[in-house]
Amino acid sequence: MPLIPHAMPLIDDPQVLHALAARWRRARTLLLFSAGVLPIAIGLVCIVLAGITSAGQRIMPWWSAIPAVAAAACAWALLTWLRRNGLTDPYSWLPATTLMTGAQLVLGVLPGSGIALRLSPGAAIAVKALCAAGVLGAGSACSLARLARRSLLTAPIIELGSTAFPLVLAGRGSRVMIGTDRVDWTTRHHGARLDTGVAFSHIHSVTTQANAIVLHTAAGSWQVPVPDPATAQALLRRRLAWWHKRHTAAAERERRRYLDLVKLLAAVSGEATRGGVTVTVDANGVTTGIALSPAVRDLESEVLAAHLMACLEKARADARKQVQDLVLDHSAVDDDLIGDALATA
Repeated sequence: MPLIPHAMPLIDDPQVLHALAARWRRARTLLLFSAGVLPIAIGLVCIVLAGITSAGQRIMPWWSAIPAVAAAACAWALLTWLRRNGLTDPYSWLPATTLMTGAQLVLGVLPGSGIALRLSPGAAIAVKALCAAGVLGAGSACSLARLARRSLLTAPIIELGSTAFPLVLAGRGSRVMIGTDRVDWTTRHHGARLDTGVAFSHIHSVTTQANAIVLHTAAGSWQVPVPDPATAQALLRRRLAWWHKRHTAAAERERRRYLDLVKLLAAVSGEATRGGVTVTVDANGVTTGIALSPAVRDLESEVLAAHLMACLEKARADARKQVQDLVLDHSAVDDDLIGDALATA
């Protein structure tokens, strides 16, 4: 399994994949180094520092391995976050890489270098070289993360509207963010800042005018200043179509799963037998059948009634258990679908 998937997340349109293939290859390569190779290399630097520390000691102090463990944990956390839900947000690549590689320096490289210099002063040159390599690796990782985002999103093309990547259109005094289910913008005028947003479900149409796009909703129209209205309109219309397609498909999947659940619930039947008495009930606990064997002829009426009530309660408990299991399985499938989507993203 590759550290970073080769396929672009949440895209199933071959034309979009083809149009963005070159951008994604460049961004993926840069991201692979910034969030994978270099953080792992920094972790290896910390491991080597721990080895230098132990070389000068008969018994390696257990606490000298803490910086290496911390650096390795940071590298693992960064890569895990990226694979689960970070790929679809290129604007988070740089902050996340800066945070984790900075943590590797503070928790791993610097303490590890200090411990190695104290316990193995004869290896001072090697320790300083490794420390410099760690710092250089962290700085390079941040630079590559920035380049990865720029190579993917700079000079946006129309096909980016059919992806899950957030699109930022910045102009003089304005900043527009086209997300996966809404558009938000910030405008500044005479020192005042105004933050506004509209969900895609409220947008009826998008038109252009001089230096702005106009979002038409049931509550009125919103004028959003952008540097290139034609490009912004095309991107937003493409993103709206992408969102509508996914929203419709998700609603259809949920409708089918609901109908399947209804059919399964309708087929639920609880049954219990006691003393020659058999009672069956449906999913609602309503009695659907009572069967009496010849053995009940010798039973007193009170005993027979007790058997009937006991069987009824047991059958209802059985039906409730089946209903609970079906509902829990239905919820578990929902969680699995969300997890698969995040993992794919």
